[in-house]
Amino acid sequence: MTPIAVLMVEDNRGDVVLMQEAIQSAGLPYNLSVAHDGVEALECLRLQGKYAGMARPDLIMLDLKLPGITGMEVLDEIELDPVLRNIPIVILSSSRSELSIARLRKEPPYNCMDKPSTFEDYVELVRIIEAFREQAQKGGAL
Repeated sequence: MTPIAVLMVEDNRGDVVLMQEAIQSAGLPYNLSVAHDGVEALECLRLQGKYAGMARPDLIMLDLKLPGITGMEVLDEIELDPVLRNIPIVILSSSRSELSIARLRKEPPYNCMDKPSTFEDYVELVRIIEAFREQAQKGGAL
């Protein structure tokens, strides 16, 4: 399988570790990079600084609650960029009100999901994310 470049934008180290372990457990060929805040996420997406020369991600996992530049602000920047707005995004949050606001957005392809609370839920989440990514890649309705 061809490796899939995934950018996880998450400031909680515990969530990152659980996601890494869930990806491994699910056997997905994800090459996971992590940005710990909105500034780092935008630098990575724009291939600036230490991210110059890297490939843009095939999928973004975005937490909405970030220090500094918020996840919603990252979404605003992505929507303004004609290259970035074609990358499928999975929005993860423990806040139902933030997820409700995010669900109102139309572009790029989004999937808004509650953050899991158990390891088994993380494994199920990565399977759902992969199905979403495959569907978005085909240009199908989600």
